[in-house]
Amino acid sequence: MKVGIVGGGVYGLAVAYYLSEFGDEDVDVVCFERGSLASESTGYSAGIVRHHYTNPVQIETAIRGRELLEEFESVDGGDGGFRQNGYLFLADPDAKSEFRTVVDRQRRAGLEVELLDADEAASLLPALDPDGVSLAAYEPQAGFADPYLVATGFAAGARDNGVEIRTDTPVTDIRLEGERATAVETPEGVESVDYVVNAAGAWGGELAEMVGVDVPLEWYESKIVVLQSETSYGPDLPTLSDHSRAPDMYLKPEPSGDFIAGGVDRPPVDRSVGLRGVGESFLRAVGERLEGRVPGYADASVVDSWSGIITVTPDSHQIVGVPDGVENVYNVLGGSGHGFKESPAFGESIALDILGRSPRIDLEAYRLSRFETGDGLYGVSAKSYGDGRDE
Repeated sequence: MKVGIVGGGVYGLAVAYYLSEFGDEDVDVVCFERGSLASESTGYSAGIVRHHYTNPVQIETAIRGRELLEEFESVDGGDGGFRQNGYLFLADPDAKSEFRTVVDRQRRAGLEVELLDADEAASLLPALDPDGVSLAAYEPQAGFADPYLVATGFAAGARDNGVEIRTDTPVTDIRLEGERATAVETPEGVESVDYVVNAAGAWGGELAEMVGVDVPLEWYESKIVVLQSETSYGPDLPTLSDHSRAPDMYLKPEPSGDFIAGGVDRPPVDRSVGLRGVGESFLRAVGERLEGRVPGYADASVVDSWSGIITVTPDSHQIVGVPDGVENVYNVLGGSGHGFKESPAFGESIALDILGRSPRIDLEAYRLSRFETGDGLYGVSAKSYGDGRDE
């Protein structure tokens, strides 16, 4: 069986690696990337590895993703930059009852999580002003990783297993015979395939259209700023997600002692205009949130900034599986801003599914047809996008 994977981000490369790891000599894998590896959404990810979600399916997926990142050295000998620094989540004070329910659900899924009051939260992050914090949760098993290192680590492991990875090779069309994909077309020619994996990220909708499938994806812009303070924010301190006041904000430490801030603004993207980048209004909003919640870092100066595309589905959960209308085109799309941490789990289970074996996570819940049957996986977290949608 020859599998053509379209997309050289962390999803496509994870699927490529696990197919080559679990498959036998009859499984031939080739990956097509329009540019360079991890050069789009993957490369712009904040790399946070956490599990604080409301949907049981996603909690279990995030747990499995973190477990695989903990074992990442087995892929190519590197650690993918994974650091287990913990994750501190400050709750919306108007939703304390719901927050406790969510934490109970996380515990039932096997997650280690502690409920904290304001002073206990401040003891974990000394720069934190506990004023207005009514309840918090702490996940000691959470952490962060380097999305580029994880993606290229999967690529290295896949290559070691015989996978061919072609960069600067866009797929321009997919040939069909009836409902089966038989070949992909690139500027280099026509490549016969028995199976296609659509892991094209932000361009996954265009690829799906090649086989007559409509995939509902919208673009939002994720803005991130790297900050440096006289007070170090090293990886011994937890990642912070503050939902106690608007706008939401997250802070993630860097190994250097600098830290990144994001989540404050995720506007929809006008494709005719493109990304607008990090501007003065975003930096001002971050500064105000720092002063109000972590005054110990209010002196921070800007070191770097960037923005990237978040590809969002109607319920902000991934679209996974072979859709109606085709027999052998497998979608894995729509990370919706939280996809990086879950990518190893999806890569592992999608590979098992393609090979006819039992997945480790519930892939059926992520099927495209859920939007027609009313089975959407609503309830990711309290983060909001530019139109007020819950993440």
